[in-house]
Amino acid sequence: MKADHPSYHDLHITTPKIDRISIFNLPYRVRVDCCRVAGWQVWALADREFPEELLGGEYGPPLRLDVAGHIICDSMKPTPESEES
Repeated sequence: MKADHPSYHDLHITTPKIDRISIFNLPYRVRVDCCRVAGWQVWALADREFPEELLGGEYGPPLRLDVAGHIICDSMKPTPESEES
């Protein structure tokens, strides 16, 4: 049964290195944060093999977040297609 409102399963992440993907399909070490100082950020948490890494941010490396197709954060450079509309 489909919910009437979006959930975190409807959150999609896009960065220059990550094609648009649902957070539900990313590894468990990926974390999405939002705070007043840094805005939206997506982190890959440290584990045995990899150090902590900022994957994208509202004020850092380019990031686009959308929930069920509604953009909530977009710090990526505009594409030629988006400038035509």
